[in-house]
Amino acid sequence: MDFSEYETLVAPRELTGHLFHYTSVDAAASGILPSQTLRLSPYTATNDLWESEPHYPVLTSSGESPAASDFAVWDDLDRQLRQHAKVACLTQDIALPESVFNPDALRGWAHLALWAHYGGRHAGVCLRFDRERLVASFLKAHAGPTSLAFHGPVHYLTSQNSPVTRGVDTRQVGEFGSDAVALAYGEKYKDQLFFRKHLDWDSESEYRLVVLNQTADYEFVDIREALTGVILGSAFPPNRVTDLLKALEPYEVPVEQIRYLNRRMQCLPFEKATLRETAPALSPLPSVTPRRTGSLAERWAALRAAEAEAKAHKESAAPVAAAADRMLFEGIGTLAAGLADWPATAVDTHSHTGAIPPEHQQRSPGLPGETVYAQTGYMCVVENLPTYSYTLVAAAAVQVLAEGRLRLHAVTTTESWRPNGNRREEHWRDTQECATEEIEVVVTQLLTELTHQVHIVRPLFDQERSQQTPSP
Repeated sequence: MDFSEYETLVAPRELTGHLFHYTSVDAAASGILPSQTLRLSPYTATNDLWESEPHYPVLTSSGESPAASDFAVWDDLDRQLRQHAKVACLTQDIALPESVFNPDALRGWAHLALWAHYGGRHAGVCLRFDRERLVASFLKAHAGPTSLAFHGPVHYLTSQNSPVTRGVDTRQVGEFGSDAVALAYGEKYKDQLFFRKHLDWDSESEYRLVVLNQTADYEFVDIREALTGVILGSAFPPNRVTDLLKALEPYEVPVEQIRYLNRRMQCLPFEKATLRETAPALSPLPSVTPRRTGSLAERWAALRAAEAEAKAHKESAAPVAAAADRMLFEGIGTLAAGLADWPATAVDTHSHTGAIPPEHQQRSPGLPGETVYAQTGYMCVVENLPTYSYTLVAAAAVQVLAEGRLRLHAVTTTESWRPNGNRREEHWRDTQECATEEIEVVVTQLLTELTHQVHIVRPLFDQERSQQTPSP
């Protein structure tokens, strides 16, 4: 690495208040500048497959496995999220100290790949904007009761298994409608959904304006107060200068042009001298009919209120939940340690609320049924060796309910692995309720009984696993 390259890599960097947008001369002279707007294009038209391809969140059903018919929700949510999202892509501007050999190396107008891909193969233009003014214009135009407007820099990753880990509850879709759930999902996971790209695109140093609303049409942002300059590509055609200068008459901004000398890129004063379209309307497709009545704005507001209430409940229950979690963690850990010498087995512990039966599982906010403020649980898994043959599970969980009440669950099960489907058998279960101040005594008693029940089922476990044929 030569010194100038090293100098660029280690020099302090300053993010300026400028944003840049690369485009063709036709789009600038016949579309953006005369209309005085910058177009936000469909999210599905982006180049990164992380974004242009469908995203299918994990489907849940308030602790139960979703029905096969629920998976139709995927396509509906994909329409609501991707096809109703529009994005304007800009480039951030990074300044280096004047003392370095090439202080313009990271400027927003100095990206060769962007000139080639988006700037008409160096024959287009690069528009310069004041970031604060552009963002203010954008937010002013796109605020609404059923729309979301986001802006910010893109973060680049080497891999991403899924934009988010939390899924979508199909029963919430049925309760509030896929449009409201999609808005809530997009609002909560906007960073993962709209501001993450593969590391291959890192050189773009992208800054985005994103709108998520109820239409697939293009959106626009007024640039009259935000445009601060125009830069012509190094191969800008002379016969288009008049067209561009005509389109620039309403603006009082400087015009510059890119010049090269010995692979050095410079932006110098200019020496005197995608067309706007209507996106095709999507044919209406059936959506889940929500049980809740009211407009989208009302249903979305109800969903957000339910989420906020659930968050407040969780926060209020946090001290009790933390105490219960600690007791279960220590108790299940003690149980596992006592079983560690069990011959031909592997013993482990996991955080898991499987001890809670489906009818008592915590429901997603806003769904009818009992309100559970918080829940936590652990399980001890004894697995026969070789693995995937026969398993014993001892699990315990605590739920924090309203009015200072707790519900405790404990269960022992065995499961045999079979080619035509595993067989799970429940041997013992106990459910108790108590007041918060009784938690230590009741949890201790429950864990003691759980340990006793494990020793009761142990002979059966040993007998059954001795008859098992290991799975291939």
